[in-house]
Amino acid sequence: MSLAFRVSPVLPVLPVSPVEPASAGPGRLLRALTWAVLAAGALLRVFHLVDNRSLWRDELYLAVSLVRMGFGELAAGPLAYEQKAPLGFLWAERLAVELLGKGELALRLFPLLCGVAALGLFAPVARHFLRPWAALLALALLALAGPAVYHAVEAKQYSTELLASVLGLWLYARQRRGRLPLWAWGLWGALLPWFSYSSVFVLAGVAGAVGLGALREGGWRAALGYAPAFLPWLASFAAVYLLYLGRYQDSGWLTVFFEKYCRAYLPLSFSPGVIAQWLFEKANELAKNPLGQYFKFTVASPTAFVALRLFPLVLLVAGMLLMAKNNFRNFSVLAFPVLLTLLASALKFYPFYERLVLFLAPVFILFIGYSAQKIVGFFSGNKAVKAVLVALLMAPLLYNATREVLYPEHFLNHQKNRESLLFINEHYKEGDAVYIYWNMWHAYLYYKEAYNLKYTAIEGQDLKTSSANHAEYLKNLDPGIQKIKDKDRLWFLYDSYLRINIGDYVDQPTWYHHKDYVVGEGLEKTFSGLGQRAGERYKGGDTVVSLFQLAQ
Repeated sequence: MSLAFRVSPVLPVLPVSPVEPASAGPGRLLRALTWAVLAAGALLRVFHLVDNRSLWRDELYLAVSLVRMGFGELAAGPLAYEQKAPLGFLWAERLAVELLGKGELALRLFPLLCGVAALGLFAPVARHFLRPWAALLALALLALAGPAVYHAVEAKQYSTELLASVLGLWLYARQRRGRLPLWAWGLWGALLPWFSYSSVFVLAGVAGAVGLGALREGGWRAALGYAPAFLPWLASFAAVYLLYLGRYQDSGWLTVFFEKYCRAYLPLSFSPGVIAQWLFEKANELAKNPLGQYFKFTVASPTAFVALRLFPLVLLVAGMLLMAKNNFRNFSVLAFPVLLTLLASALKFYPFYERLVLFLAPVFILFIGYSAQKIVGFFSGNKAVKAVLVALLMAPLLYNATREVLYPEHFLNHQKNRESLLFINEHYKEGDAVYIYWNMWHAYLYYKEAYNLKYTAIEGQDLKTSSANHAEYLKNLDPGIQKIKDKDRLWFLYDSYLRINIGDYVDQPTWYHHKDYVVGEGLEKTFSGLGQRAGERYKGGDTVVSLFQLAQ
């Protein structure tokens, strides 16, 4: 007799979402509203996919590898620009390239499918943890959250990580007793780390919560009964770590970047005030991204920004406390992934920052929904109280979603990388030279492949770290500048904002990062000395294109 069979009678049965007695009418209304929310979330994502904004900086860094490397090369690595992404995601993206071409829509298709699938699976997950009306509210909070929408149409892995997180909770919610269901749970869960590195926090959190619950209720025999589920998860993550994640521990510059620019690591301090301040800052940040609980308009005081986000944060904290008191099993399943992510942050293994914690958005939303559910219950289901809660939570999401549909340029990271390169392509003449500064070279590499640009550009190399000052920097760039002197005209493209290259430590060298140093200005003056500025000039956001008529 197998161990799993012998211990199965004492395995605790997961609680089933309560079924509220309701008439057929309200039940049909809830189902109709659920489908409406799912449709609205899907259509919003499809709209921004079809809008087809230019790939932004982080997308381009990864896209260079996706369009230039085959399946085997993606598996063997390394990727260009020190990019990191799970193999399953990379292969799904490469398959889209093989089938649909190298354009932006192909690269964003798989993230879109993941984003829509996450909504579909989150509906039953929310019903497992919440009452029907609160589950509908939670689904709407995820469907219309601006960051979740944005990452669903971004050629990066964050939407896949969101889906993996929801899948981890969905597998937990439908888990049943018995050897075969446990093995199925284990094998399906073992797939997640190959598509999402952050899924380890969810899987480990679920395993910890379920295992500790079983240990408390049935002893070691009950806890060990979950081995068929949890051992495949451990083996899968170990394989991913040995083959891929273990390679990435030497990116010291990235750790410094997240620590200095993003304050993404929980401080290890004996001062409770230091930790409390960091947690408050992160909570305020989380309300904006990934939860989207803020209004996108300018306000005069930072205090106003905090006030706008205070309400969902209060509900979040209250939801955690109330669930811990009333249903510790569900609380632990949701809270343990957050605690493990914070622990990894304290050890500087994982940054606790905006898009990198999008995978935790479903957890935060479920806590908010639970808090709203308990508040309405306290007022005996008062419809006015329910309406006020829903309105306060949905108002910023509806406002921002509507604004971004009417004015897509306000969508996150709406850069003009494609437009600047195509502007040159449209006006380019035979005999022109195109000089692209290092901070736009990644954009050129991708769009040269995707759009078959008719010009071959000269790369302005990144030599700032080997230069003591600006004058020496220009001198070191001179060999590349000499290549253009026999040309009739020169196109110069640069990003006026980006100062840090992949591999750079922040604020190094100091002369380049001085507040008075203007990126691209020195080369503009150098090229002006070779001729005169012509009429054509394009400026799209931070990207600048200048044309010079060279003296012969």
